[in-house]
Amino acid sequence: MVLKNYLGLALSVRATISDSKSDFHKEFPYVIPSIYRKLADELVVELHLLSHQKNFKDDAIFATGLKEIFSKFTNGYKPSEHVEKLFDAICNCNGFNPIEIKISSEKLINKAKEFTKEDLINFLTRKESDTKEGNYYSRINAIGIYKLVNEIPSLKDLKEEDINKEITNISNSLGYQYSRVEKDISMYKSNIEKMKQALEIIALNLKSK
Repeated sequence: MVLKNYLGLALSVRATISDSKSDFHKEFPYVIPSIYRKLADELVVELHLLSHQKNFKDDAIFATGLKEIFSKFTNGYKPSEHVEKLFDAICNCNGFNPIEIKISSEKLINKAKEFTKEDLINFLTRKESDTKEGNYYSRINAIGIYKLVNEIPSLKDLKEEDINKEITNISNSLGYQYSRVEKDISMYKSNIEKMKQALEIIALNLKSK
């Protein structure tokens, strides 16, 4: 997966996050419900920063993490027909190809469903070794790994602490600092729970009216 070629020049001279935000609002000229507004803003900024990192790769692991984060945090988004447009705008305003991200994520998740844990480690380390300078770490990669581990059939019935051990092994094999991976995953799970509770409160308030 690569950043859009025709945006290469624009990306090379883009100096501010405000450019990405301006492009985003041009492509998605709709009101974003307040509960989802922070997610959209954070992803626009995060993808902008990643697009300027020399060693960053928008590979299948990244794609899986990005799709997982977006999917979980747009649960219940209305109008539902805006969800795909929102994802496309977040990607496009930073030069990422949303179609390629969706396809890449889907293919890797389908592979993971047939993987053993050894298969996953071999796959991830092989992809990492393809880059001589190493891949730039981001929390999106960490969420991608978390998603893939939870898709492996032999790991589905493990306790959370055992899942964490597997993630530790994978993090070490990739040269990622586990404390950072663990922190990013823990925060992700905590924020999902907060979002779920907030949506439940909104639903209850709507029913009571």
